[in-house]
Amino acid sequence: MKGDVRKLIHTPADLATEHLTWATRNATLPGMSWGIPIVDQYVIPMRPGDLVGLIGRPGHGKSSILAYLARTEAKRITARGAAQTEAVVYVTWESSAEELENFFAADDNASASDVAWGHADLDYLTRKAVKRASVPIWVIGHGIGRAAVDTPRMTVDVVYAAIESMQADYGVKPTLVLLDYIHLIPVAHATERVVQVTEAVIRAKELAQRAAVPIVAGVQASREVDKYKQPVPEKADAQWASGIEQTVDKLFGLWRPCLSPGFENAVIEIDGVPGTAQVNQRLLVMRMLKQRGEDGRRTWALHFEPQYLKLCELERLHADLWEAAL
Repeated sequence: MKGDVRKLIHTPADLATEHLTWATRNATLPGMSWGIPIVDQYVIPMRPGDLVGLIGRPGHGKSSILAYLARTEAKRITARGAAQTEAVVYVTWESSAEELENFFAADDNASASDVAWGHADLDYLTRKAVKRASVPIWVIGHGIGRAAVDTPRMTVDVVYAAIESMQADYGVKPTLVLLDYIHLIPVAHATERVVQVTEAVIRAKELAQRAAVPIVAGVQASREVDKYKQPVPEKADAQWASGIEQTVDKLFGLWRPCLSPGFENAVIEIDGVPGTAQVNQRLLVMRMLKQRGEDGRRTWALHFEPQYLKLCELERLHADLWEAAL
């Protein structure tokens, strides 16, 4: 048995002191927000130990929003002058480190698509690369440039060891960890897919608590979602793991209507308010499905440009109807 079992025991005196410390920290530190006022108005800030899930069908924005959150938190870290000691950690089982950096570096002069096509100005990318070392986003994962390097299989324990290595070797502590995505996390001694994914979710929650950091994880939604009248995933739609809805502290369903047949150029309703959003390539519907300790049901129409990692509130067609509904 590894570790000191006594550290799991909290006496009544411990609990009183630890709770007061926790409450004081919540009152004095802002926590992790989305950076979108209409969303932050209703979503409790993410705190150390929280596990947050983003559930969606393939292509509906999970990875792009994780990258958006990474860049948003990195800007906050830089603004408070802590880029030498704090960082966002993006853990990927799906993309290479180079592909992720393509998202992080995207801007109006060189979108992620421009670089993927090979159309980006290399002189411009070179100038940007010089400044990259000051941006506090770290990646744990495989890289194309390290294809021949022998690395361990990325279980949750290996990820935790890598985070510990960041702190010991570089003096950098994560303020946010992003997992892309939870269904790909390998689990030892589990052969059935449902068991693997369920265990991965539990281990991800343990990682959030052990590393004392909020974790946001991408979650794959099942094909049944495509049959819904409005195909926004619900809590029970996590593929291979119904336990996700019990384990996460917050859960958000994602839907890009432009990718659903029959919704091209439609005007859809949001939270029962008709005609509130025009479907186009930039519309993202995000629904809060769960928020531990508080009402967790609310839907937002957001302006989303994944190639530039832009996410903000969408101006609705009938703002008067929307305000009346609220």
